[in-house]
Amino acid sequence: MVASAMCNLPPDHRPYTDKYFLRSRLILEREGLNPLVTMQVFFRDGPGVFAGGAEAAAILNAYSPLAGHGGTVRILPEGAPFAPLEPVLHIEGPLKDFIELETLYLGVMSAATSLANGQPEPTPEGVAAKARAIRAAVPDRHLMYFGARHWHFAAEEAFCRAAVSAGFDSCATDAGARAAGRPSGVGTIPHALVLAFAGKLGKEQATREATLAFDRHIEPDCPRVALVDTFNHEVDDALDTARALGSRLSAVRLDTAGELVGQGGVPDDGRPYLTGRGVTVAGTLAVRQALDAAGFSEVGIVLSSGFGNLEKIKAFVAAEKQYGRRLFSSLGIGGLYKSWSATADIVRVDGRDLAKNGRHYRPNPRLKDIW
Repeated sequence: MVASAMCNLPPDHRPYTDKYFLRSRLILEREGLNPLVTMQVFFRDGPGVFAGGAEAAAILNAYSPLAGHGGTVRILPEGAPFAPLEPVLHIEGPLKDFIELETLYLGVMSAATSLANGQPEPTPEGVAAKARAIRAAVPDRHLMYFGARHWHFAAEEAFCRAAVSAGFDSCATDAGARAAGRPSGVGTIPHALVLAFAGKLGKEQATREATLAFDRHIEPDCPRVALVDTFNHEVDDALDTARALGSRLSAVRLDTAGELVGQGGVPDDGRPYLTGRGVTVAGTLAVRQALDAAGFSEVGIVLSSGFGNLEKIKAFVAAEKQYGRRLFSSLGIGGLYKSWSATADIVRVDGRDLAKNGRHYRPNPRLKDIW
């Protein structure tokens, strides 16, 4: 499937783009925001050999005015070795020029690099089997398929159909959602949008103001879900945003980086998924308790990052029984199959180092200029 689709790009990238990037592009336009940013891409897996760079560059060339606007793309050569966390791609330019393309270029690099390093190609049958197991573990929560960035766009419709047929409720891309019988993709705010506001207003205001901008410009029937982990102030930013939006805030989303202990969480004490780094039971409980104490018990919690791991889901379900309270209302899950998944982060904004906590700019002299 991947080989036959190489550089056979769709006429329009937007159906294969995670919905929150499409919405973010609209918000940036209406807010008059277009910072000059550096985007950095790496793999957690490895060491290995890199693949998919040529198609990623073709995507940027086909759909972005970046080259004409003085932007630069530097990428690791095809077949070059790389280490975990080593940057394989740097993109510099106006954010609006390429914010909609992250899903596609990550997907083609993830698929090609996975195959180049011996990972099997995932199948719709395998996706459905994993989705059924997850649905059985959480029969009463909203499940969103967030896996478009983890594999080539050519597989998106088939994987979304498989996930929804096995019990998932929604998908992040319009193409996948429609193939699965849903009206459109779902998704609200990515870290990129929060960082764009941070570049203008500072970290303390960015989460709140990005959510307020979403509320101003996005259709009223789209739930207002604030992403509150960008600066590792999960509790503070959840409360700040809840106070600003009041009853309009549907939920907050936790996607704490795997390098960090969430605010209010507990350092690793030997209890997997309950304590430690990333999205954990302890960190989620801290946000839930803070919202409840401040009078925001109706604000839900959306969890993402690592919930393709069935054992992690079971740990949260067991914790809910222990504490006698619901910790989350929905899950965003990309990992319905094994892949070496590329990750992208803004690491500089308007010439200043600025990134989500736990990430930072890493130079790599082995990257080669594409333009």
